[in-house]
Amino acid sequence: MRNLSSAAIISALLLVPAFVFAQEADAPATTGATPPTKAERPKPPLMGIPDKARQIASTTRAEVREIKEGARDAIAERRGEIKRLVASSTPAAIRRMLASSTPEDRQQMREEGRARVEEKKAEVRTKIEAAKDKAKEKFSEGVQVSVNNIVDRLSGAIENLGTIATRIDSRISTLQTKGINMDASVTLLAAARADITVAQDKVTAVGVALTAALANATPKAEISKVRDAVRAAEEATRTAKQALQKTLESVRAEGGASVSAPAPEATTPAI
Repeated sequence: MRNLSSAAIISALLLVPAFVFAQEADAPATTGATPPTKAERPKPPLMGIPDKARQIASTTRAEVREIKEGARDAIAERRGEIKRLVASSTPAAIRRMLASSTPEDRQQMREEGRARVEEKKAEVRTKIEAAKDKAKEKFSEGVQVSVNNIVDRLSGAIENLGTIATRIDSRISTLQTKGINMDASVTLLAAARADITVAQDKVTAVGVALTAALANATPKAEISKVRDAVRAAEEATRTAKQALQKTLESVRAEGGASVSAPAPEATTPAI
């Protein structure tokens, strides 16, 4: 019996390594599956950053809006200032302003000059028609014809200069769209339009003088005033024509413009 027990113990000890080896062999079959992924700990939120970003963006937009509004106000104020200067200044003063102005200011003065010429056209017509109507009231056909000849020739000449200025202006704009620098011509055109507005005022004064003379009980006593007004209008028209001629020459030099030259002056009948 003792021998059998010893043999059993020895057999058991010999079987232990085999059992262990069997367990190790079976291990891949049971552990080969992908182990479950360990859940990552969520990162703490970035506290306060989105709110701060929104606040910065809102502040930036407000600042940009304020800058834009300030720029618009400054431009509007400058335009108003130029408009007042063009309306109240003599051609000589306007030329001095143009000589020291920026390209933007010169462009604005060009536009204001165009607008003033157009505005004064209506004023000239009103005064001229008033003189014609006064002649019709109580004077013979011969007097009416004489009055009409005087005012029609003067107003026609100044209308013609305004038309030429518009044509030159259009040519300047065309050349500018092609990238050609037309600063010198813009300056001369703005100055020429200042001369045209002076001539318009002088023609208007002729209409006023004629109307006053025709309304007077003794019209002949007012003839000298009419003559002086006519001479002043002719001189102003001549000055405006010369200024436009210089502008035309500048346009041709800067961009090879093809623009008609001012027409010859109309001769005003003797009074």
